[in-house]
This record gives sequence, structure tokens and C-alpha cells, in this order.
Amino acid sequence: MPRVNFVKKAQKNNPAVNKGESYYWWKFRYGRKHYSKTSPKRSQLTQSDFLSQMYDIEDQLSEISGEDREDLCSQTEEITEEIRQLGEEQQEKLYNMPEQLQESSPAGETLQNRIEMCEEMVSELESIVFDDEDQAIEDLIDEIQNISYQGE
Repeated sequence: MPRVNFVKKAQKNNPAVNKGESYYWWKFRYGRKHYSKTSPKRSQLTQSDFLSQMYDIEDQLSEISGEDREDLCSQTEEITEEIRQLGEEQQEKLYNMPEQLQESSPAGETLQNRIEMCEEMVSELESIVFDDEDQAIEDLIDEIQNISYQGE
């Protein structure tokens, strides 16, 4: 992950700000500088497409809120479907690898781990019961927000 730098006052105009404004910048090895007026999200600080998507999903989970159970259930179902699709993408990548690499290579093991973690997250989200009137909405939100990706 690259180091993020904060500049209080730009010395000259750049793609994100005009001279005198504050901004953040970061750079990946062998890449170009990235600029932003706001602090970058975790998804912007990785070059892994999978991790970028997973970090966005985790951010959605941490920011989830709902007026009622139906709204909360709907949001959770949408996020669950995103995780399921992300796991399916990883499964497709694994299937496209040569057979001998699927199980014995670090890349194959990484993909398998990602698939399992996505399936685990989907299972946890699907196990939440929204019909229990005795459970407060705040408790449901806490339960949802405690689910996260435990992979690399």
C-alpha cells in the first residue's frame, strides 16, 4: 500500500486542486501520482481489483443504516449479491488457470481463499434474521457491521 501524503497548500495547480488549496497525493511503485481533495479510501490505495471491490463493500457494510427492517433487509440483500458476484469472479479466474496451478500455486491458493471468504460472508449475511420483532434495528445494524473480509 502506498504512503499517503498531505499537502496543506499547493505550490501550483495540479489535476485535483488549484494553487493554495490542500490535497492528498500517493503513488504506487512504477505508477503515476494520484491526487485527491479528500483523504483516499482504502479501495483507492490498492492495485488489486478484488481488494478494491471488497474494501468498497466493507465500507458499504460499515455505513449501512435503515429506517425499518424492510429497508435494512433490502440493502443487505444488495450487498450480499455484490459479494456473491465477487466470489463468482474469483471462481471463474480459478477455473481459467491451468489445472496444475489451481491447487499447487500461491495464486491458486489465494483465489481459493478469496472464494471461501466470500462464501463465508454471504453465509453470515444470509443468516441474519430480519423478521424477529424482539430484536432492535440497532442490533441488526451492529450485527451487519461486524461482518468483514478476513482474507489477505
